Amino acid sequence: MQKDLTGVASGLGEPFEPRQLSDELLGAVISLMPDGAVIVDGSGTIVAANEQAEMLFGYPSGGMTGLAVEALVPERARQRHRQHRADYEDSALRRPMGVDLNLTGRRQDGSEIPVDISLAPIESGGELLVMAAVRDISERRAASAAQAQLAAIISSSLDAIFSTTLEGKITTWNPGAVTLFDYEPEEIIGGHMSLLVPDESSIALEEMLELATDGGHQQATDTMWRRKNGELVEVAVSISPLRNERGHVEGFSAIARDISDRKRAEEELRRLLAEEERLERQHAAMSEIRLALLSERSLQEVLQLICDRAAEVLHAAACAVSVRTDGRLQVAGGSGALTPLIGGELPMDTSLAGRVISSVEVLQIHHLRDISTMDLPKDVPDGPTLGVPIAVGGATIAALTPVRAVGEPVFSTGEVATAEALAAQAALAFELERSRHDHEQMMLATDRERIARDLHDHVIQQLFATGMSLQSLVPFIESAQLRERLSNAIDGLDDTIREIRNTIYGLSWSQTPEQQLRSKLLEVVGKAEEQLGFSPAVRFEGPIDIAIPDEIGAHVVAVVQEALSNVARHAHATEVQVQVLLEGGGLRVTVIDDGVGIGEVSRSSGLSNLEERARLAGGRFMVSPAAGGGTRLDWTVPLSTGR
Repeated sequence: MQKDLTGVASGLGEPFEPRQLSDELLGAVISLMPDGAVIVDGSGTIVAANEQAEMLFGYPSGGMTGLAVEALVPERARQRHRQHRADYEDSALRRPMGVDLNLTGRRQDGSEIPVDISLAPIESGGELLVMAAVRDISERRAASAAQAQLAAIISSSLDAIFSTTLEGKITTWNPGAVTLFDYEPEEIIGGHMSLLVPDESSIALEEMLELATDGGHQQATDTMWRRKNGELVEVAVSISPLRNERGHVEGFSAIARDISDRKRAEEELRRLLAEEERLERQHAAMSEIRLALLSERSLQEVLQLICDRAAEVLHAAACAVSVRTDGRLQVAGGSGALTPLIGGELPMDTSLAGRVISSVEVLQIHHLRDISTMDLPKDVPDGPTLGVPIAVGGATIAALTPVRAVGEPVFSTGEVATAEALAAQAALAFELERSRHDHEQMMLATDRERIARDLHDHVIQQLFATGMSLQSLVPFIESAQLRERLSNAIDGLDDTIREIRNTIYGLSWSQTPEQQLRSKLLEVVGKAEEQLGFSPAVRFEGPIDIAIPDEIGAHVVAVVQEALSNVARHAHATEVQVQVLLEGGGLRVTVIDDGVGIGEVSRSSGLSNLEERARLAGGRFMVSPAAGGGTRLDWTVPLSTGR
């Protein structure tokens, strides 16, 4: 049945009349077509196909002729294809087949390919035929899919991705850019990218744009860009050129990634590495210091080593250890520019070390001279300074003070902990020194006890026996002169025995020499020698280190000191005798000089002080002329029998 081919060309709105084509002309037409071409008759049978179609569908030459056209359609779509073909025959027009449909062709081996199909009715030999031009769109569809995927990636990317013109005007803006910079697309598109770049980062941007224009390979650059509210954010930026069909750069694409977390992680990593390095240096320093302690090096050597290692570990320009002794603050060890201060004194109130010892807490200041008012050497740094107390036996006796150069950072929490660990080593050095001293004193006490026993058990007994022997000879000597000389010798032996017993008392007493009253009095006498110009004679009798209570001993020291001072100021003496005697359950202190004499006795403040001390101790005080000239001072007090 002849079908009415009058219709409207697709998109043209003009009537279409199918042309009469001979078989030869039709064959020539389809052979010259660049796309695959298939001619189908009214029953849906392929009557002709060109080489491109055979290659497209994988058929040998002539293999498609005689096949139903549905053989080129996947099985799932064949029924629908038959309906479409019937509908087309009812209104045959030149048009694409299946507009807005994803058409798929089936190859001979069963594989499928995406295709575009254009249909055109033709008449040949009085029969209506349909010519289908088939094009493989695999590459185009892949390109479309890639483009859609790229758009999806850009849209879903957490990074800020945008593009600009050559002049820097922003043309696209993805959601990641909204999140990072706070600008909505309508706020920023059309604006200049300088809105995002602070002045200090403009040079880095110019270098990136120049490199992108020249086509050079570009790594992401870490820089600072600006958010909508003016806040700066650390970003890694990479810029690539956008080229047109002729390869000319017509704009740029930029990717900016927020690296704030990465920077914080890097900073934390650097801090941890620095902390690890500091701990390694600290452990090495501690090991060296402990070896020095075990090797019994002197306290001064150990403190010097601690100062040297503290300066190294804490990156300090100088360091010192200052010790409080008898109310004085002295530099016991130092390194760097503080080395010349070793042995010198520091003011307790206006030095950092003094304040640390007084406050018993760690102190940190930005400049050493903010506190220290003493005249420090010019090369002593004036940067951040740390003061760490050194406690021994529950009492703070010293301070460790590392000092940095001006401009250096203050000491971190970890560095303060290191300084405290070094201060603990210094405390250990003081403890060991005290232990060594106590051990030496114990050994000395043991030797003193042994010597005292030997003196008592052997020497005194021998002297006593000798005296008894000599005493027994006195009646047999007729010469009065010899008897007198023998009696004097016996008296000398008695005095010697008495002195040896006094010595035994001193040797048997467990106090250290610094604690003994005898030593304290000898120290007072030694100091008076400078004022007198000669050495006073001193005599002790009895166990004064044992029998005299501490409170009475303090009075005795003050009495002797005041008496010798008076002699030095007023007596013009050439000899002085100091006697401290235990007799009759009491104590008598006598000071005799051969000076000009006291004349009429007047109660000066010094003599009144001695009299008051005697009264407080329940004793008495007398000043009288000495036999043969000079002055005699007697200070006597009773001693408790319960001691």
